[in-house]
Amino acid sequence: MSYIFTMPWPPSVGGCWRVFRNRLILSVRGREYRKEAIERLKELGLYKELLVDELHVSLVLNPPTLRRYDIDNFNKALFDSLSHGEFWLDDEQVISLNIKKGVKIKGGNVQVNVTVL
Repeated sequence: MSYIFTMPWPPSVGGCWRVFRNRLILSVRGREYRKEAIERLKELGLYKELLVDELHVSLVLNPPTLRRYDIDNFNKALFDSLSHGEFWLDDEQVISLNIKKGVKIKGGNVQVNVTVL
């Protein structure tokens, strides 16, 4: 079984987390993204889908600008949001991951393809 859907453009790892009183916390941008991502899951009917098996995930990152970026900086916020939206139990279920740079799209997005193994 496969799931193919589009999620909002996530913040990078550096934009998602902050240190506050010697604790690592989710930044305002991280909290906003999580809320936006969960709303998207609800729109797609994938909220609380709760996949429990091992997964293969393919991502196509379509950035909002032409600035340079590292492809490994954007899956953490997305994966954490998928966990909080209970699309899957936890991102530790992902046993293989393929990330590809896409094309600039207004607002940016991430095309997600999840295959249940």
